[in-house]
Amino acid sequence: MRIVIKYIYNIAIWSVFIVDAIILMIINLVVFAVTYPFDTKRKVIHACSYYWGLHYLWVNPFWKLDYVCRANIDPKKSYVIVSNHQSMLDICVIYKIPLVFKWVSKREVFRMPFVGWLLKLHGDILIQRGTSQSTREMLKKAEGWISKGCSISIFPEGTRSADGRIHDFKEGAFMIAKLNNLPILPVVIEGTRKILPPGSSLFGGCATARIHVLPEVTAETVASLKIRNLSDMLNSMMLEEHKRMAPEKYSGNDESGQSPEIS
Repeated sequence: MRIVIKYIYNIAIWSVFIVDAIILMIINLVVFAVTYPFDTKRKVIHACSYYWGLHYLWVNPFWKLDYVCRANIDPKKSYVIVSNHQSMLDICVIYKIPLVFKWVSKREVFRMPFVGWLLKLHGDILIQRGTSQSTREMLKKAEGWISKGCSISIFPEGTRSADGRIHDFKEGAFMIAKLNNLPILPVVIEGTRKILPPGSSLFGGCATARIHVLPEVTAETVASLKIRNLSDMLNSMMLEEHKRMAPEKYSGNDESGQSPEIS
């Protein structure tokens, strides 16, 4: 009986997602066409994505969002936002951060229906892994958005964690910070994996997505460290916080990759 309920629940969620995506994509296209001439940061499109991403958590009574340490964000600053990556749902919850930002995302995400189309409307930045040319183009586009007052958001692990733990960081985010003299805003996410496990199309039941915003790493600190040292420092900071948030993931008893039943 539980399996039947789970599949009915998922059919209902996916039906809402598909209908929502069609309606909201049309709205976004209209908004983009109207605001493009004067909205150089694409703030209005960003606001639409804030609603698009977060309203799924608002309307589902089984899912909650816990957002901690907003006071660590200065809305007048631009940052390089770095976050661990557990689920596709991370893209939605990061919109809780009250900054206009552009994603750096791999080519595969840009090819996804609706999600990829929306990234293009935002002006988000594509990167093709393993090519120096793509890295140079990414850095140039990031610099262009930063010059307009935008922040840049990136998952420095490069892909979703297979076990829910935080793994080694790639250097792209820290190159952007150093080249543009920006502070780094570390964000630690936990719980999205229980809502939508990586590699699964089945949503979980009762779960809380948690976002912890750590104190910024100042532009002065960024400038004083080598890229590899900076990457290691951020990794250590975020790993320590994640161990406090989800100690079971580091004890060998983690079951978070399993989709929980609806209770």
